[in-house]
Amino acid sequence: MNWKKFDTGKTPTWCPGCPNYLLWLALKQSLAELKLKREKIVIAYDIGCAGNMADFIKTYGVHTLHGRAIPVAMGVKYFRPELTVIVVGGDGGIYGEGLNHLVTAARANIDITVLVANNHLYSLTTGQASPTTPKGAASKSTPQGTDLNPLPAVAMVKKVNPQVLAETISPQQHLKEKIKKAIKFPGFALLDIDQTCVTFGKLLRK
Repeated sequence: MNWKKFDTGKTPTWCPGCPNYLLWLALKQSLAELKLKREKIVIAYDIGCAGNMADFIKTYGVHTLHGRAIPVAMGVKYFRPELTVIVVGGDGGIYGEGLNHLVTAARANIDITVLVANNHLYSLTTGQASPTTPKGAASKSTPQGTDLNPLPAVAMVKKVNPQVLAETISPQQHLKEKIKKAIKFPGFALLDIDQTCVTFGKLLRK
């Protein structure tokens, strides 16, 4: 399959070695192998490093406000149910500012696929604690270590609605096949993609 038809020709601006390169490639390959037409795909992008993928994938898309990618995707799917609708965002936008929308989408079991590049930090803004930062980990906003427990997003979504597809994977863990499975799933699907930020992830090891 010719996944390069989903290239915009723009060079990604992520740091060298960023796991988002793997997500970018796997998503394009998945769309091609599923034989989806570009004009039948809408991707809602959140703000953040992963959200910058809006410039690098050639489909219809919306670069939304921070935390608002899921309701935009829901609106598209409700009014154009024949379209393949995907959300791409990070742990900050999806599990922080957008958490109420994640819960609503899971409750509704709406047929959208949510891909979360979860690096446990707000990395685009240089390494502040996010909802998934491990307890005790230092960050630019919590130099003495965060007092909060990390949000168990996958477990929470399954508790809200056991009928949805929700799982945590790594970028090296059959990512393309997992994305294809999520897109084909006839309902709400969440892939929590566990990553390490190559620039600010070292903060979490202190």
